[in-house]
Amino acid sequence: MYIIDTFDILWLNIPVNSSVINVTQIRDNLSEILGRVKFGEEVVTIEKKGKPYAVIISPEQYEALRRDARTQFGKLVHRIQSRNANVSEDKVIADVAKAISEVRQQRYERGR
Repeated sequence: MYIIDTFDILWLNIPVNSSVINVTQIRDNLSEILGRVKFGEEVVTIEKKGKPYAVIISPEQYEALRRDARTQFGKLVHRIQSRNANVSEDKVIADVAKAISEVRQQRYERGR
């Protein structure tokens, strides 16, 4: 399940109507709600006990989000590589190993 905020879809320029329903409504009207999502370009937020629990989006909206995520990830990797073009591979490996060690130590100390 892919959980998103309505804002995430709006910046992709996908026309969106949104609604909020509770778990009982989704259980009682699943087929109708899925039709609204698929054919009406609607985003449905499902709430449980008054809090957002999940979001239903159309396959087209999901694919648009996936494409954008891949593009953004590629840009991020390129920026990181550009900034570190003059850093040796051994230095990068040493820095990564140190960071991993520090995180593991923090987790160990919290787990005590």
